[in-house]
Amino acid sequence: MKKSSIHHRLAAPRQRGWILLEVILCLSLFAVVLHVVQRQTETQWHLFQQTEQDRQQGDYEKKRAAMTQLVGSAAWLNHPQESIKQGYPDCQKCTGDQLAQWFQTLPSSSASAPLEEQNND
Repeated sequence: MKKSSIHHRLAAPRQRGWILLEVILCLSLFAVVLHVVQRQTETQWHLFQQTEQDRQQGDYEKKRAAMTQLVGSAAWLNHPQESIKQGYPDCQKCTGDQLAQWFQTLPSSSASAPLEEQNND
């Protein structure tokens, strides 16, 4: 019995050493896995941010093109001082049929009728 108890006492520290070594190896492997997952997550996040920024830039360019088409050239933005120095052009006042033809909203017969009523009042 003494031999088995001595052998058991000697085996216990060796087993503890192996268990400690296995725990350290498992924790090291877990740390490597977490590090790889973190790097992949950061890469995906940067890719997502870049994609979102590109989408916003594309939307901005589309809106800018639409506004340029509606308003005309944006050259006045580059030289705001010159636009201030320019005076307003001489305009003629439009009334009645001229105004309706300009905006092309009302037929000529219905545009003149309200004006005639207003002139009679």
